[in-house]
Amino acid sequence: MRYLLRSFAAGALRRGKGIEQLLSGFEEEGRRGIRYACIWPANRHRGFVVRVHVVEEVAGLPVDEFGAFYEDEYGDGAETVGETESAEEAITLAERELGADPGRWVNEGVLGDEYHDFAARGRRLGRWEPV
Repeated sequence: MRYLLRSFAAGALRRGKGIEQLLSGFEEEGRRGIRYACIWPANRHRGFVVRVHVVEEVAGLPVDEFGAFYEDEYGDGAETVGETESAEEAITLAERELGADPGRWVNEGVLGDEYHDFAARGRRLGRWEPV
């Protein structure tokens, strides 16, 4: 089973592991991109960081190597949405601010499989709704 129950997603975060979620596909000025959310344990304090990545699809590259869709300081297309004290608060923040689906979080490293399914189903624009 690819998707984590909310309690398992929070547990992964508390154990120091990140979670991710493919949010949507979009097109702008003839370029294709995706948005995905990540939640990671914060390095500088006891808490969690919620980020959204907006990246350009590049054929032949793994999703974690896609570059920023818009110019940014680091070229990774990531923007911090917020930081929280608890894993549960971080998941709630991503759901509220990014429209993340509570039933579609995956462990760090599984986003590539999710993107593969997205691509196999025609890379539809808009919110990613796996079958």
